[in-house]
Amino acid sequence: MSEGHRGRYLWTDGFAVVNFITLFKETSEERYLQLARRLIHTVHDILGRTRDGQARLPGATDEFPLKGGLRIGKHHATGPDGDGQYHHYLTIWMFALNRMSLASKDMWYNSQAISLAKAIHPHFMINRDSSRPRMFWKLSMDLQTPLVTSEGNLDPIDGYVILNLLQETSGGTELTREINDYKKILDTKWKHYRSNDPLDLGMTLWTAHWFTGKEEWATALTESAFECLCITHNSSLN
Repeated sequence: MSEGHRGRYLWTDGFAVVNFITLFKETSEERYLQLARRLIHTVHDILGRTRDGQARLPGATDEFPLKGGLRIGKHHATGPDGDGQYHHYLTIWMFALNRMSLASKDMWYNSQAISLAKAIHPHFMINRDSSRPRMFWKLSMDLQTPLVTSEGNLDPIDGYVILNLLQETSGGTELTREINDYKKILDTKWKHYRSNDPLDLGMTLWTAHWFTGKEEWATALTESAFECLCITHNSSLN
């Protein structure tokens, strides 16, 4: 049931990798880990290349296939819903790679996720040296042109949480600058969080749970998301 350009779509593929890892953890059957491994390399080989498959995305190499980011996998190359790169799809992929490293005990996957994080960050983030940087929602396939200039509701939260997980797994400090950039946005954003989108609310609860009870923003954001979810549910009943 694969969708997307050439059968690949980054959002669903990211969750598929996590599903395979979960099956491996639940059954201890190596074949599920092998399926996760195969899917990861297939995604890198298709969505990490230009749409014609002839070259890796700019900046990527055989050793570091994610240094050019990963395409969404939209069916159309251009247009309002055309191909490009979404920050929140890329962070989901980073999370999948991180979980793969923990499950397989192979740090190659986490290292690739770190290379992806560092590669995309300067393109999605602007005014990094200011007290309140800004982010783009969607960039072109080569990461050079903003296609949607507004800021995603969860993008800085995703970035802060996922990059912290990557750095914790690596035991290093290589993402400290990027994490601090996300935190500057997060510190001004979480207090005003409201949503009536069930997907947005669900992802907020999942993302925040990594720091709930540890950092103020996560605990408060969880409470806000639950409140919004109850309002949305009651409205749908009426």
